[in-house]
Amino acid sequence: MSDIPIGTPPSPPGRHAAPGGWYPDPINAAQERYWDGWQWSRNTRPREGAAPPSSVGQPFGGGLYGGQTYGGSTYGDGGQHNGGQHNGGQPNGGQPNGGQPQDGRQGPSGYAGQQPFPGQQSFPGQQPYVAQPYGDPARQTAPAALGGRPQAVFTADGVRLSGWWWRVLAAWLDSIFIAVLVAIPAFPIYRRLYESIAAYFNEVLSATRSGQAPPAQPAVTSFLSSTDQVALLAIQIGVALVYNIAFLRWKSATPGKLICALRVVPVDEGRSPGPLSWNAVVIRTLVWVLPGVSTFLIFFRVIDGLFPLWQPKRQALHDLAARTQVIRPVPSTSSPQLSV
Repeated sequence: MSDIPIGTPPSPPGRHAAPGGWYPDPINAAQERYWDGWQWSRNTRPREGAAPPSSVGQPFGGGLYGGQTYGGSTYGDGGQHNGGQHNGGQPNGGQPNGGQPQDGRQGPSGYAGQQPFPGQQSFPGQQPYVAQPYGDPARQTAPAALGGRPQAVFTADGVRLSGWWWRVLAAWLDSIFIAVLVAIPAFPIYRRLYESIAAYFNEVLSATRSGQAPPAQPAVTSFLSSTDQVALLAIQIGVALVYNIAFLRWKSATPGKLICALRVVPVDEGRSPGPLSWNAVVIRTLVWVLPGVSTFLIFFRVIDGLFPLWQPKRQALHDLAARTQVIRPVPSTSSPQLSV
């Protein structure tokens, strides 16, 4: 089994891969491993502030590690010495010395663990990229789609948050399912509406055939009475409330979210097994469904749906009210990467 880890360190903005340098070792948190810009190397060194490893080499023949020497330096527990300089525990022969190559080439400046070389030019407004700890997805962020504010990619305990388009698709699927359920108890109302519209078009067709002026367009209440309008609205709101409350409590997700592999969890608790509390379920559903009772509240509904685009934890207004987040825990075989 190879001792070289898989995966890559987090890439800085504007780059497809992390630059060469020292990064926290994904295999051993007590040391750092050198990333050559393409893959991990076998070169490691103790992390700053970490306890030094215990000595395992025994003196033999005047030197440590079996008394073997190479290029005038002695292999020992504390690292290699080349001409009296400490080489960070790496073998001689052009390997990194303190995070910098030994072949005379300049390494990248402005990155964590590396210092600019003498005479290296800096550009106005250039900001250093601070590498985030490898294997700590909860601390990774990505630029927000709107407003330029950074957004979390994962929950505080490391579960990937849902993207905005997945939430839109889930809401659209739920609207279709709710419309089908509403049609069952509202069938008599829809039948009366159909008969009224059909009668009006028959009058228009008869007037056209006889050369007469078409009848005036009737008011909406002539197609659907005020009583039927109130009854239809009550059915729509009632079905939507029962639909959301029942599924959120039972599965922590509506059918649309289940199809899109989404789940609702308490904020910063992506690994919570569920179910959601009744308080969170009811508050979340009321804030999402009740604005549909009036066309005057459609603006609130639009803002609620767009809010995850710029909110730091990707929460909608109904998520903020209920203290929930929407996750999409898709399994991945590679290390978490920055995403938008």
